[in-house]
Amino acid sequence: MKYETLKTILLIFLVAISIYLTWSLWTFQVNYETIRNTETPDTENVEPKELKEIIKPMKIFLHDNDLYSGTTEETEIDRIMNEIGSFKFYEIGAAKSYRDNDWQKNIHGSKKLELYFSDLIPFDTFKGVIHVSDKKVPTEEFDQMVIDISNPAQKVASVYFINTKAKRVFSGSASYTGLQAFVNKINNKKDLYEPYHVYKLNNKKEILLPTSVQTVTRYSYLWDKNDLSIVENFKNALFPVPKIVEKSQEGSNIEYQDGTSFMRANLDRGSIDFFNPSESPGIFIRIKNLIRQSNDFVNNNGGWKDDFRYFSTDPNKNQVVFRLFKNGIPVFNTKYPDHIADATLNWGDAQIIYEYERPYINFSSLVPIDNGEVKLPSTDMVLGYLEKLDIDQQKINNLSVGYQLDYDSMRKVLNFEPIWYYEYDGKWLPLMSEDIKGEQHGLE
Repeated sequence: MKYETLKTILLIFLVAISIYLTWSLWTFQVNYETIRNTETPDTENVEPKELKEIIKPMKIFLHDNDLYSGTTEETEIDRIMNEIGSFKFYEIGAAKSYRDNDWQKNIHGSKKLELYFSDLIPFDTFKGVIHVSDKKVPTEEFDQMVIDISNPAQKVASVYFINTKAKRVFSGSASYTGLQAFVNKINNKKDLYEPYHVYKLNNKKEILLPTSVQTVTRYSYLWDKNDLSIVENFKNALFPVPKIVEKSQEGSNIEYQDGTSFMRANLDRGSIDFFNPSESPGIFIRIKNLIRQSNDFVNNNGGWKDDFRYFSTDPNKNQVVFRLFKNGIPVFNTKYPDHIADATLNWGDAQIIYEYERPYINFSSLVPIDNGEVKLPSTDMVLGYLEKLDIDQQKINNLSVGYQLDYDSMRKVLNFEPIWYYEYDGKWLPLMSEDIKGEQHGLE
C-alpha cells in the first residue's frame, strides 16, 4: 500500500472519530438519578418509617366514670397502637356537631379508652395507621379517638373520632376477635397509668392532667459539633447532583448551593436549613396529602434516626412539623430559632419543597454524661401561676410536661431539662419551674 493511500485512510478514520465524539457531546444527557444514587453515601442504612411509626397519640387515657388515668409511656402506647392496627374499623358516619356539656357525658362514661393526638389528623392519612374497611372515609380530620371497651365480650366496640377544634364527632364501629384479651392486657398494665383529673384550663376548655407531682429524669450528653460527616450526608441526599454543589464557610455556618437550591448548616446549634429560593410558599394543599408527602420526603432525603413524631400541621402555610420525643415526652427548643428539636417542612406552589429545617444531630449516638430526677411543680401550682400571667387566658389551649433542649457551648453538652409547657395561640411556651415556685413562695 502506498504511503499517500495510508495517510488518506488514517485521516478519514480520525475525521470519523472526531465527528462521532462531537455528536456524542452534543447529545449527551446527564442521568441525575444515577448520579444521585451513586454519590449518596451509606447513611448507616436508615430504614424508612411508615406512617404508623410517626403518627402516635401523645397520651392515652382510661375513663371509668369519674375515675381517670393516663400514660405517656412509649412502650405502652406502641403496644396499644400495634394491637389497634389489628382492629377492623367500619361504618364511620358523617360528622355531628356537639356542645361540650353533651359530649363530656359520653367521653367520660364507663370504660372508655381515649387516644389523644397533638393535632388534627385526616381520616385518609390515618388509614395508613389502622385498617378501615369502608371504601370512602370522611374528608375531615380528628384529634381524639375514643373506643368504648365496656363490653369486650361482644368483640365489637363503638368508636368515636372527635375534632375538638370544630366540635364535631364521627361515630363508627370496630371489630376485633381479641378484644377481651386486649382489655385484659390494659388492666394488667395499670401500673403504667397514673391518676389524672379533669382541670379547667379557662372558660372554654377542660383538659385531663396528672394529679400527682411529676418526677422526670433530666439528661445530659456530650455532643461533638465538629463531626461534619452527617452534614455532608444531608448535602448529598438533598441536592440532585452533589458534585456540582459549591461549599463555603463563614464562622459557624457552612453554606452549600448548586445555583437552584441552598443549604445552611449551623454548627453551633446542630441544625440545617434547606430551601429553594426560586420556589414560593404554596397555596392550600389538601391536608390529607401533606403529612404523607412530608414523611415520604424525609424518608428519601436523609431519613429518621430518632423518635420523631407527627406533631402539627398548618395548612395555610403548607407546613408540617415532626417533633422529637424522648421517653414519650415532647422535646422543645424555645430559646433559639434553630430547629434542633423538630423537623419542619414548608411546601411550595408546585408541591415542591420550599424549606426544610431540622437537626442534623444523631441523638441516639450521643454519649451520656449525667442524669438525675427532677421534681416538677404540681398541676395546681402551674394552673395558679398561669392564671396570674398577663395574657389572654382564652388562648391557652394545652398544658404538658416537655423537655427543653439546650446546648452548653462551654462544656459542649446537650441538656434535656424537664419543665412544664403551655400552648398559647398555637405556640408552645416554657414555664420555668423556678418562676412558678418563686411565685408560690411569694404568696405565702
